[in-house]
Amino acid sequence: MASAPLSLLDGTGPSLANISLSLLMGPVAVAPVPASVVQAIEGAQITRAIGQRSGFQLELVYSGTSPIATQLLPAGYFDPLIRVILVATLNGIPHVLADGPIRKQEVAASNRPGEHRLTLTGEDVTGYMDLIDFTGMPWPALPPFARVAAMLAKYAMFGVIPATIPSPFSMAASPTERYAQQQGTDFQYATALAAAAGHEFYATPGPAPGTNTVYWGPPIRVGIPQPAINIDLGAAGNAASVQFSMDGTAAELTYAHVKAGPVSIPLPMPSIGLLKPPLAARPLIPSRLRLLETERKTAPEVLEALLAAGARTDPVTATGQIDLTRYGRPLDARQLVGVRGAGLAHDGLWHVRSVTHSLARGRWSQSFQLSRDGLLPTVPQVPA
Repeated sequence: MASAPLSLLDGTGPSLANISLSLLMGPVAVAPVPASVVQAIEGAQITRAIGQRSGFQLELVYSGTSPIATQLLPAGYFDPLIRVILVATLNGIPHVLADGPIRKQEVAASNRPGEHRLTLTGEDVTGYMDLIDFTGMPWPALPPFARVAAMLAKYAMFGVIPATIPSPFSMAASPTERYAQQQGTDFQYATALAAAAGHEFYATPGPAPGTNTVYWGPPIRVGIPQPAINIDLGAAGNAASVQFSMDGTAAELTYAHVKAGPVSIPLPMPSIGLLKPPLAARPLIPSRLRLLETERKTAPEVLEALLAAGARTDPVTATGQIDLTRYGRPLDARQLVGVRGAGLAHDGLWHVRSVTHSLARGRWSQSFQLSRDGLLPTVPQVPA
């Protein structure tokens, strides 16, 4: 990692003594940034969320005589599309927080000495997949998951590790009858294919610095839960407060029609327990009935559309902020987490929809959004 990582404990007590931030940059291959850049870092913010591309923002403060002003900026060291990797090390364990291209560079010059400000805004590695329009590229005899896997092979130089899962109703048409043609960039096309199948398409930096796991498949709502978010539990508490919300308009029952000869037969949403296991013992009763437009689709395509509709946002959400020094590790998005101390209605397992890391000298905090399908826990207790 960087030979001179930014210590997050400067001017603070011992609680953050085992946390540091490392920064690597380069066109494709990356290297530790110069010491002048490390010293100029004022803070960083990284967001990962379901339904949107992950992003980062990095702020540097420097003087007019710094190598940043006299050498690096003129040479294009911080230009758009330069690759940035942010790694936070906690108790000796590295956590890759961001890996992707710079999209925007902003410089604010100041009359006050040493207060020039450089702000870099960037995306995850899928930003490189959204540069070239491949509209019209044929994909004969390949189901959607195979098309995505083939597209991702082009980005091996960025350490992309493909993880594509076929849809249960995925079928490849005979190329003599019809074949698929790409619409838009690789990112746009893979995202559209995922939305049609009720799947997700996203990149997660890591597990090792310089690698990226790119996932195309059903939402993952199973696995070992992360340590619990504790509220109002005295010394065990790691969240000051959590706000809960219930949106009745987000709970709906979806159905569609499928053609059987000249007759249209109504088809209800199939059970999606394997793809989306319930997290609440009392799911919110649907308040809306929605008909999908599927008259011209085949039966497998109708079932796929119903599964996609069933993967929509959960009606119950929670937002808050954790104290990382008490929690002990970064909270990851798209995984399960337990909640304790919020009361019977809201305790239990939740799905992490988004996390935002805020790092500065002396501080590393995380805000989060959780979601699930209703109230009351489905498990007697959650891991502490």
